Amino acid sequence: MSRKIQRSRPGQEAMTLLEVLLALAIFTIISNVALAIFSTTTIWIKHSRYESTATYYAASLLEELREKPEKIKSVSLAEPEILGLGEGYTPSIPPGISAQIDMEKLDALDRLYRIRVTLSWYEGEQKQKLCLLTMMRKGESGL
Repeated sequence: MSRKIQRSRPGQEAMTLLEVLLALAIFTIISNVALAIFSTTTIWIKHSRYESTATYYAASLLEELREKPEKIKSVSLAEPEILGLGEGYTPSIPPGISAQIDMEKLDALDRLYRIRVTLSWYEGEQKQKLCLLTMMRKGESGL
């Protein structure tokens, strides 16, 4: 009992190949769009990580100054290590992030200082910057 294999029409094989090529082209377009979305998301996640770490580091420097007001003095663009700050920050600041502290004594009040912590880093070729600004009183708190 042998079966006869039916042969399809000559144009049918070419149509199947055309369908496969069309499906591959559609799949390629969809996968390229998906990869573009994921790579953009990865860039945003990396930026958020740097920004969160920088914010946490700057806030810890300001908190350390609140705890140790004797370290408050008029300085311009000093690094935290020079002022003896940043030891309490854990984990250590990631490489590539630089910090500067600017403390300015306000003229109207002797013990009031404007303190700015500026952090900068590079993401690719773009320089990113984050700045936290606050005012602190130096000395006793009983006014």
